[in-house]
Amino acid sequence: MADRHWNDDEMLAQLYSVGPQDGHLESCSECRTRVQELEMRRAELCAREPEVPADFFAAQRLAIYRQVERRRHLSARWLVPLFATLLLAVVIIIMFKPAPRRQAVNVVPDTQVFEDVFKIATSTEAAAVEPVRSLFEVQQ
Repeated sequence: MADRHWNDDEMLAQLYSVGPQDGHLESCSECRTRVQELEMRRAELCAREPEVPADFFAAQRLAIYRQVERRRHLSARWLVPLFATLLLAVVIIIMFKPAPRRQAVNVVPDTQVFEDVFKIATSTEAAAVEPVRSLFEVQQ
């Protein structure tokens, strides 16, 4: 790791004590100098920050808790009517579902059915011959 310098992300991670612990700063004076400059700049910025009173944070925390509780109550209040409406919609759809359409059935006259049954009953040929015979019949 001594052959390359740390990038900005690695230096910022080191500044917040979550950086790589590979001993690079001990061997690289340029990176060590940059990290020290960052630490000094951070210390200057922290020293200039005004002191925020604890009451401010407490009031902020309380406002957040109230907002969370209000949203929790709102969601619970609308949940029951929503489910009731969905249940009612499902019941209505099930009750008033249109009947399935009947498919058109080819109606064969009784005389045709009786003729076909009579042919089958009086035929002396084996049933296996019919597929072969249908191959040679001429359709008109």
